[in-house]
Amino acid sequence: MSDLTEQQDADANLIPPAGADLASTPAWRREPYRLFFPLGVFLSWAGIGPWLALAAFGVGTYNAAFHSIAQSQGFMMAFVTGFLFTAIPRRTQTAAPAPWEMLIGLGAPIGTTVAAGVGAVPLSQLFWVISVGVLIAFVVRRFLSSSAGRRPPNSFVWLPMAFLIAIGGVVVIGFQRPFGNRMWWLHDLGKNLVTQGMLLGLVVGVGGMVIPLITCGDAPPDGEPTPRDRKIKGAHVLAALVLVLSFLLELLVSERGGLALRALVVSALLLIVAKIWRRPRVPGWHRWLVWFSAWCLPLGYAFAALAPAWKQAGLHVVFIGGFGLMALAVGAHVSLAHGGREGAARRNHWPVPLLGGLILLSLTARVLLTLDPSRAQWHMGIAAGAFILGTGFWLALVLPHSLSGGDKS
Repeated sequence: MSDLTEQQDADANLIPPAGADLASTPAWRREPYRLFFPLGVFLSWAGIGPWLALAAFGVGTYNAAFHSIAQSQGFMMAFVTGFLFTAIPRRTQTAAPAPWEMLIGLGAPIGTTVAAGVGAVPLSQLFWVISVGVLIAFVVRRFLSSSAGRRPPNSFVWLPMAFLIAIGGVVVIGFQRPFGNRMWWLHDLGKNLVTQGMLLGLVVGVGGMVIPLITCGDAPPDGEPTPRDRKIKGAHVLAALVLVLSFLLELLVSERGGLALRALVVSALLLIVAKIWRRPRVPGWHRWLVWFSAWCLPLGYAFAALAPAWKQAGLHVVFIGGFGLMALAVGAHVSLAHGGREGAARRNHWPVPLLGGLILLSLTARVLLTLDPSRAQWHMGIAAGAFILGTGFWLALVLPHSLSGGDKS
């Protein structure tokens, strides 16, 4: 088999070709990423647009709660849902999402973002919990289905755990409200579980398959009900408990210790499961963005642990360079590899370095906002403007492929 054919097979293994039943499903349900990924970008603009308006024109105010919700529960949730709704039915050879699941999946991130924007935070969380509940049911039903043609990789045990961590975060926040400032740490714990715990779990779970496959063309084996596989899944569950423990440690015992433990756990998982110690060896510039974004996660937490006074700078390395860039880079790969244009994922596309450079500029400006608060408005404007422009180039890259005929085979 030629190298080119092997790379094609590896790219197809991320989201395998549709089976006969799935191929007859309408395109909007067969390939949900075509709707969800652009939606995620538009929701990210809603989350950071106020930054740009405030910095450039002095219009409006900065709402930290809205920004956090729009980015983590709007932008990121849309990408997560689009990927899982597309990939899981193909990998397990089960049914596409039902129309009602699609409508909730599309509507909930919008409702979450809009409700947060008008100050109705409890309503925004209701929308979000509904969407998470639909995703958990969607994932578990297909993983456990007797008609499933394939089993997911062992790392996918993180998917339900990640969503449960997030729901636990919402419950903790609600439990804190009657106690007010006396139990302030419960609010921070819940927020961290939602904005960091869930996304870290999803990165490890999905990234355990996606990162080595995209960067090096290596497809991890499917999980099997063997003693060895059960031990591996058990190790993942233990790692999830340690990850949650790191948030408690950060708030109640030692901020530096909690961040250091998280950096250690994330580093170990990504090095062992996602094998990020290997540089990309498959053609396609976007693969380097996936690899770089994976390294931003342990490095961001390590920086925060070494310099707790500048923790926000380290966390934004995680948020922008890690979560945000990874969603965009993986989304680009899915669109290129499955957009009906042969070999598109193995070519170097001109928007990719512009996307990477602008996201790096946005990250740098956001870090400087913490390190140099005297020029906060200037840094804020650059961070927001660079992110919006970078995601504009992302749309220029993926929309021609997303609007094409697609892959029905």
